[in-house]
This record gives sequence, structure tokens and C-alpha cells, in this order.
Amino acid sequence: MADTAKNSLLAPSSATTSSAGPAETASSPVAEPPRSPPAARRFLQSNVDTSGPLGVWQLCFFFCFLTGFTSAPTFLACYLWAGFQTGGLVQLGLAVGRLFATSDRTFHKPDQQALTSLLSFLLGTSLGRIGDRVGAKKRWWAMSATFISALLTMAAALCAHFSRETSVAEFRTEASWRSPQGMAALGFASASLGLQGIVAKRLNPASGTSLVLTTVWVELANDPLLFARKAVKSRDHRALAVFAAFLGGMCSAGIVFASSSAVAFGVCTGLRVIAVFVWLFMPAEKPKK
Repeated sequence: MADTAKNSLLAPSSATTSSAGPAETASSPVAEPPRSPPAARRFLQSNVDTSGPLGVWQLCFFFCFLTGFTSAPTFLACYLWAGFQTGGLVQLGLAVGRLFATSDRTFHKPDQQALTSLLSFLLGTSLGRIGDRVGAKKRWWAMSATFISALLTMAAALCAHFSRETSVAEFRTEASWRSPQGMAALGFASASLGLQGIVAKRLNPASGTSLVLTTVWVELANDPLLFARKAVKSRDHRALAVFAAFLGGMCSAGIVFASSSAVAFGVCTGLRVIAVFVWLFMPAEKPKK
């Protein structure tokens, strides 16, 4: 009788357990497989392949062309190359050397412009650290960096326009862009080329930057297949880069002489916007096996 009572006490609990088991099993969450990111996100997160024909045109033609196109107005206005900072650095060295050789203690306007261009270039190229963190070859970063360069060029166009200064300086001692707006135009143009240079360098280290073409000239002249009567990738790409920079400077100078440096920077802004969309058609880099 004691055993019967004991069993009767245990029965409800066991029934409750048995009835609760399926309910708990039914209410327990089912592990779902991880969802893949949307196709658009995967596309933007992919690495671009700049080794193909479209990549060569984007880096050699668009970027080198824009190097000449952006540098021409700055040289015509104040005899400084926005993308080639060797001359600006040497000019600053001459300014310091003048302190020891003469009694002139003035920090002349051309020296101020050289310092402005150099510092702006360094600030612009330092934005490339973002690409190093998120992925220098990511499609979205290449598009974003090119768009930022376009914004900087547009700012240079606005500053050059509102400075109301001449676009072509007749003498080196009478350089233009002496006002704060003119100095800002020089700074924005230099910053845009600084960012462009590091982006091109990270995307295709073999081609070098799109700015310092002196190295391209040296490697082109010493190419062992320089006079080969066939397609040579190293020689042809360097020759294309040199020609693109020359063509960019020539076209930009024509616009400056016909109109103004502000218009030239405006056209450059439009070309950079086109370059942003070209990245959408760049093939993705194939995964390494």
C-alpha cells in the first residue's frame, strides 16, 4: 500500500515531464544556416583586378592623364607641380639656404605656396591609410577614393573661381594665387593628386605611382625589349602612361588658355566622376588557388 501511494505521487510528475518534453522540443529554436551577404554587397567588397586591359586603361590613361590635367593649372598659375613634390621640396630648401647666404629673412609667397602644396599633398595621401585598413583593392574603396579626389578637385575649381586671380602668371616672380582662396585652390589640387597617387600605388605596385613619371622614364629607356617589334607589356604600359600624362597636360593647358583654371578643374572633376563609374565594370580578382 505504501508502494502504491509512492507510485501515485510520482505519476503526475512523470506525466508532466513527458508532456512538457515535446512542447520544449517544439519551442526550441532551430539553427539556421548563415546567410550570405547580398550580391551587391559581395560585388562592392570584391577586389578589383587591374591586370586586365580595362585596369591598364584605368590606371595608365585615366590616372596618369589626370595627373597631367591637374598639374597644368597649378604650374601655369604659380609655377608649382601639384603632383610632383620634388620641386616644391627643393624650393623650400632654397628658401632655408637663403637665410644663411643673404640678409633676406622674408618667407616669400612662392615659398609659402610650395609649403602649402607639400603639406596638402601629404594630407591627401595620408587618406590612403583608410584603404590599408579596409582593403586597398576593395572595389568600394577604389570608388570612394576616386570620388573624394573628385570632391577635392571641385573644391579647387571653386576656390580658383572665387579668388578672381589670373590663371596664367606671366613671370615667376609674379606668381598668381596669392590670396587665401588661391592658396586653397593649390592645396585642394595637391591633396587630390596625393590621394590618387597612393590609390594607384596600392592597386598595382608593379606599375608604380601615377605621379612620379621620372621612374617610368628611367625604366622605359632601360627596358631590354625597348625596340622589340612585338607587344611588350612592361614597355607598352610605361609608354602609355607617359603619353597619357603628356596628353592630359596639353588638354588642360588648352582649356586654361581658352577659359580659366577654374574651368579646367571643373572638367577634371567630371573626368574623375567618370572614373568612379569605370570601377563598376572592372572584373573581380580571381581567388588564388
